[in-house]
Amino acid sequence: MTATVFLIGFLPNPRIYKRIALAQNYSNVHLICWDRGKEMLESPTGRGFSCNIIRINAGNDPVSRVFPFEKFKKKALEILTEKHPDIIHVQGLDMLQIACKYKSIHKHVHIIYEIADLHRLLVDKQTGILRALAQKYLLWLDHKCSKQIDLLIVTSQQYYTTYFSSFIPKEKVMFFPNIPDLSVFDTYQKKENHEQFTIGYFGVIRYKNEIRLLINSLTKHNARLIIAGYEENGTDIEELCRNRSDIEWKGRYDFKNSAASLYSQCDCIYAVYDASMSNCKVALPNKLYEAVYCELPILVADQTHVGDIVRKQHVGIPVAHDSQSAIDSALARLENKEEYDGFVSGCKRYKKELDLERYNNELVKRIEAFIS
Repeated sequence: MTATVFLIGFLPNPRIYKRIALAQNYSNVHLICWDRGKEMLESPTGRGFSCNIIRINAGNDPVSRVFPFEKFKKKALEILTEKHPDIIHVQGLDMLQIACKYKSIHKHVHIIYEIADLHRLLVDKQTGILRALAQKYLLWLDHKCSKQIDLLIVTSQQYYTTYFSSFIPKEKVMFFPNIPDLSVFDTYQKKENHEQFTIGYFGVIRYKNEIRLLINSLTKHNARLIIAGYEENGTDIEELCRNRSDIEWKGRYDFKNSAASLYSQCDCIYAVYDASMSNCKVALPNKLYEAVYCELPILVADQTHVGDIVRKQHVGIPVAHDSQSAIDSALARLENKEEYDGFVSGCKRYKKELDLERYNNELVKRIEAFIS
């Protein structure tokens, strides 16, 4: 039977678990992941597949991760040699580098390279000599290593259009939107009582200025906010929410067990990210698909790829990410029942396209083509 190793530089998230579950249908699966000491995701042990969790403390900045990465790389290559996989499925350029090192010796292996984000060091202009040199090196490395891949999976078509199209042929590319495992919403019931308009923000608390603007809008609209997720780089948003009767802070949550309940409490979803960042301009966040499936209008950043889709499909409102008045105005529009119901109708139409099985079947066919 085919052997697949998933090689990732973090503890697995729901998207990786979906890929693993699919691979288990045609392959023996092993996971190699990096616990960098600050992970908020749960350990993958006890989930029905074998895994090696390599625990080496490291920071978030790629430049400061250089020496810890070399330690991880050595251990990962030892495990790969032991497992002798037919397929290595990686996310991130650092993991691709390891897979290519292994492939230089074991020519038979096939590499799947999955892109969930475009890192700032690759796509945003860097200031300072060290970071500029790091960017130049990483761009060279990405071009070099990408020649070894058999399949590039992108969660946004714009990742290919704006970056990879210059050095990876289109026939090696598959678009796989980050559609959730819809079974987690089996118990979901849409909220019908709009006594107090409730906004949900679920996931990593990373774009803090945009959340602050939303918090400022709450009292103007008699709205309440539910925040579930873990906060990066401090606890300033958590502290801002403390002792607020109009904000419910839930902290870290388990998506599989809590998603249906969380979304059932909401009237809309807030996913406004920093549109000045290149990755945010082209990404398609999974919150889009979750909100649409639950028939909840979504607020996203304007002047972005996701903003264009939200506007075209009429499933929510794109807003200027740094404008208090734009967010105030969007909430006022959602308070209008006729306009709100129009967005719900847009969600009902668009969610018919959220067919995870169709994309899973396409991925299996692509893999079978190079392992048969």
